[in-house]
Amino acid sequence: MSIKLDFEPVLTLNTQRDKGKVFIVIGAGGTGSYFLPQLARQVAIQNRMRRMKGEPEHKILVVDADTVSLSNLNRQNFIEKDLDINKAQVLATRYGMAFGINIAYLDKYIISTDMLVDTVIAAFNVREEIPVLVDCVDNNKTRVFIHETIERLSGIADVFSLSSGNELYTGQVVCGFVPRLSKSVYQDSGLFRTPSVTDMFPEILEGGDKLPTELSCDEAAISHPQNIMTNMTAAMLLFSFANLIMTADTEDETNPGLSYFAQTFDTQNGNFRRFPNKKSVISQYIHE
Repeated sequence: MSIKLDFEPVLTLNTQRDKGKVFIVIGAGGTGSYFLPQLARQVAIQNRMRRMKGEPEHKILVVDADTVSLSNLNRQNFIEKDLDINKAQVLATRYGMAFGINIAYLDKYIISTDMLVDTVIAAFNVREEIPVLVDCVDNNKTRVFIHETIERLSGIADVFSLSSGNELYTGQVVCGFVPRLSKSVYQDSGLFRTPSVTDMFPEILEGGDKLPTELSCDEAAISHPQNIMTNMTAAMLLFSFANLIMTADTEDETNPGLSYFAQTFDTQNGNFRRFPNKKSVISQYIHE
């Protein structure tokens, strides 16, 4: 019997703790409604410390045009008093007040790349902040807009992307990073590119499904069946990445940065798989 040892180093992505992170959370439903409370809590905690040090604070913008319906109460993080109110407004107001921070919201669907580019550019300061586009949507057309927005923004700024996707019981969360103006995957500064969800699942770029604005009420109800445990697991893994993006510090040996770029999960059998920042793993999805 032989055992193959793997000595390939794991690369650590520098999350640039000195810069504020602007989280643009697109989608406030099944996953987004569970992700937002934890994100808001950690942003509030981090911002108190950052104000004392004179560092740029983190920000949150929630984007969704949908309103809370009766069917949402079973599987999404809303209550009866929220009925018929815009989801982004509910979450921004509730958790902004709960944690004493300003959370902006946009009660619209993203319907084009131009719209999203304009929204992100208006939300962040290119010299002091880094945008983090968080995909909590359930359609690939919107993910295409996010992909194209990242490509355009990478000409002026470093860009993080967090994407969650799930079926009834399984799913994945991917943390992509594109360094500004970089054509190379690997850089000595620790600002190397990591695969985005469209690198891992290029079929997304075909964008064959419908936008929320194109779905009938019946189609919207049955097109993406949800399980509350799946939504909550995706939200937890999204928050795990967001937490590291905010708190990792290259000067702290115990928490220097991101060492993996994706995680898959199965809530039925409890399986989780991480994709480490190794050149051999990254090169399966990004080719220089």
